[in-house]
Amino acid sequence: MSLNIPTLHKIEEIKTENGEVKTFKFHSPEIARESEPGQFVMVWNPGIDEIPISIANTSPEGDLELAIADVGDCSHSLHQKHVGDLVGLRGPYGRGFRLQGERICMVAGGYGAAPLRFAAKRARELGKHVVVLEGVRSRAELLYIHDFDKTGCSKVKIATEDGSEGYKGTVTALLELLFASGEKYELVLTCGPEPMMERVCEITSREKIPAQVSVERIVKCGCGACGSCDLGGYRVCKDGPVFDAEALKMTEFGKWKREKSGKRIAITPQSTNVLSIPPSPFTPEYEPLLKTDVCGIEFPNPIANAAGFGVSGKLLYRYAVAGAGAVVTKSIGLNEQEGYPNPTFFELSPHSRSYVNAMGLPNPGIENYGIEIEDAKYADVPLILSIFGKNVEECRQVAEIAVEYPIEMLEFNASCPHSDFVAVENNPKLLRQIIKVLRDIAHPKGISVAVKISPNVGDPAGFAVRLEQAGADAITAINTVISRPVDPTLDIPLLGNPTGYGGKSGRDLTNGGKKTVFDLYKELKIPIIAVGGIFSGKDVIEYAKNGASLFQVGSALVSEGFEIYSTIKKELKEYLVANGHKNIGEIVGEAHRR
Repeated sequence: MSLNIPTLHKIEEIKTENGEVKTFKFHSPEIARESEPGQFVMVWNPGIDEIPISIANTSPEGDLELAIADVGDCSHSLHQKHVGDLVGLRGPYGRGFRLQGERICMVAGGYGAAPLRFAAKRARELGKHVVVLEGVRSRAELLYIHDFDKTGCSKVKIATEDGSEGYKGTVTALLELLFASGEKYELVLTCGPEPMMERVCEITSREKIPAQVSVERIVKCGCGACGSCDLGGYRVCKDGPVFDAEALKMTEFGKWKREKSGKRIAITPQSTNVLSIPPSPFTPEYEPLLKTDVCGIEFPNPIANAAGFGVSGKLLYRYAVAGAGAVVTKSIGLNEQEGYPNPTFFELSPHSRSYVNAMGLPNPGIENYGIEIEDAKYADVPLILSIFGKNVEECRQVAEIAVEYPIEMLEFNASCPHSDFVAVENNPKLLRQIIKVLRDIAHPKGISVAVKISPNVGDPAGFAVRLEQAGADAITAINTVISRPVDPTLDIPLLGNPTGYGGKSGRDLTNGGKKTVFDLYKELKIPIIAVGGIFSGKDVIEYAKNGASLFQVGSALVSEGFEIYSTIKKELKEYLVANGHKNIGEIVGEAHRR
């Protein structure tokens, strides 16, 4: 990845393409040399927001062209900018088009023509035969038609719904006419409105032609961390935005998407179905070396994801299939909330594996979350529901709904450093009251209560003792460390949080997290759940020796991918066998017994 942090670039040129779209040109050799057709960059409009924009073109000289449609507050503000103004860019991100075969048909709808312009250029450079079909409502909305011609595409056919140019009708009807004429293609690429692309997939499936689809979802982190762009357990920003049509059949593609909060909404007003296609039930493998019992809960292995890495039940299910012994939800509150504007998550420096985030606790609300838990529970592993609230009554209401779901543990997030209210851990009296309420509601249902704390309180060990006395069944440590990155040129915060503050995670937390767990174990009788900079089996072993019994992986899911679970488990089993241990529980607290 060339640029992982919003990096200011001067606008070199602005060209008006139609009433909605302008092309912005930047000089960015770092991004241009790594960009592939179908990928995107995150565009930061300082002080406003950051949005994903498909790459429309690059040049060998390092120029980067982005087609930006005036469709929202951030893009509207970008349309007011002038040559010479500064805009932040990071990327490229995602999985682009794979230009397979010699004859390719590209089907564009509206400003979906932008990534296909780049794809057509690359395909022609490779000597491929390219036909482009572009559909719009009227000729005034046509985009990049002359660029497709100049690229050397064999045909550029137009469909307008009002008949103002080319074929009168939809571009999918034009595609059917093309196939009916007997023309043969080895691949179809498509980008545009989702109902249009769903129809393209139906047509290509019938014709038995492979199709690749560029899917749009709300993108926040851009690098696969937050899961805001979830599509059936796939992260559009990392597993996409380009997908094989076949892979989309078991997803909600064409049916529903998510709000910024993560709440499901139908794509078309006529649809009311926001249910998932159920995944196959999954049972984890039996691993006697790694099986763990914490708070009376049996875990097939002690590795889980950290809270915040995905709102979707399908994504949590994927973690379990990848090898996680438990899954932890996003922090869920009483009411639906969207979180902060972007930037909300980025890497602090290239390849550092240290990140900062200020998501602002986006979540669909506890009443809307049962549908996600239902999806997650197709994997037969314990489910830990992370919750938050700013006062006793709010927490009571969340817990009363939460305990009716099939969960094994509540994890109360007392320590988010970037919520719109002061972290509850800063008010010990209030936190003790909340713990008592949660315990009284959860325990009759056989559900344990963990409390997630941070090092921001000054004396985590002394603080945790008071939480244990208040009735906490386990302590999760550590949450992110407070941070406020600032752009040195503009002297303004990089994060979209109004205060500029966020939480640092990843490799920078590894040593501090291990020390905190060591200190906690000396004082506590209840179990410790470790989180913070876990990237390897070695990290888990050291956390375990310092006193942790369960281990949550977060940032490593970004840098290492889902394979981190199998990697950690393999390294753990090798260590345990080599050192004559029958179970990982034998090394918990070992550093204190020397």
